Amino acid sequence: MNFDKNKNNKGSAIKENIFQYSDDVKDLVVARLETLPSGAVISIGSGKELTKNEAIQSVKEGNETGQKMMEIEMSFLLYDEAIAFN
Repeated sequence: MNFDKNKNNKGSAIKENIFQYSDDVKDLVVARLETLPSGAVISIGSGKELTKNEAIQSVKEGNETGQKMMEIEMSFLLYDEAIAFN
C-alpha cells in the first residue's frame, strides 16, 4: 500500500505530519467501515461521534476526520500483521 506525506509548497511537512493516503488505503478503510452494522456509531477523540455513513464520507473526502480514521485502521492492520508474524 502506498501513501505519500502531504507537503506544503516549500516541501516541508505540514503540521502534525498528516499523511495523504492512497486511493487503495481509502478503499480498504471504506470496505472495513461498510461491514459495520447500519446503526453503528463511531467515537473519535474528544466526544466526536460519527454514524457509519458519516465515517465513510469522511474517509472518501480525505478530510481531517477521514485521515484520522485511515491512520487508526492502518495502525490496527499493521499491529495485526506484526502479531501474525511473531
